Amino acid sequence: MNFTHFPIVLNTIDEPCQNILGLIDQSKLNLVNIDTSSVYLAYQNKALTLVLNSNKDPLSISIDFALGKAKHRRLYGGGKNQPLPKACGVDKHPGWTIFDATAGLGKDSFVLASLGSQVTLCEQHPALYALLEDAKYRAQNDKEAASIVQCMTLKNHDSIEFLENINKSDSSAPDVIYIDPMYPERKKSAKIKKEMHVLQTLVGHSGEEAQLFETALKVAKHRVVVKRPKSASPLNNTKPSYTVGSVNTRYDVYVL
Repeated sequence: MNFTHFPIVLNTIDEPCQNILGLIDQSKLNLVNIDTSSVYLAYQNKALTLVLNSNKDPLSISIDFALGKAKHRRLYGGGKNQPLPKACGVDKHPGWTIFDATAGLGKDSFVLASLGSQVTLCEQHPALYALLEDAKYRAQNDKEAASIVQCMTLKNHDSIEFLENINKSDSSAPDVIYIDPMYPERKKSAKIKKEMHVLQTLVGHSGEEAQLFETALKVAKHRVVVKRPKSASPLNNTKPSYTVGSVNTRYDVYVL
């Protein structure tokens, strides 16, 4: 899939970070004067925001690693005993590196990074990648969040192609590869429904989850972790080594 020329609206008071300007120079983002597109990027309250105008009421998403839910989860989320960190082995192997192959809005990666893990977030779509870059840039102004985002490395690549260029025996191979395929779940809050709607409008279902999973199994040093709805069958119908459950989801762990 060719992701180029995604519209971004800039005003004279906006201050994009260098990596956002780099996306514009590479024509991955297309600088426009007015918001004529149904989906575009723009700065709102000094945060890069993804705006969807196709509905009666415009929807918008931005990422904040310093405040809001990210701060609450950082302070009161339960630490390494949370299901995701346990599934990724962070509770017993704090030095393991993690590759988030479906970064999206970066929520899960931020949780892992907040526990000290070195996390690489791979996101192909330039708009989502731009949101992550902007959130990381803004988080550097917050003392606590700054130390966390330093553990997060962002990559604007197709995850399958990126992983195929890594040999499992190389030092660059991740200890853990995390996959969160995008799919609707039955019970969601209004905010999560909004986020899911915007994401599905933007990227939909790639249909490449099976290939990504098989590639991850060949590259990860220690385990592959797949997030699934609680009642869903395993990805590719491949039985996991074990599962770690949470309220509405579970994490299928494949030990290598």
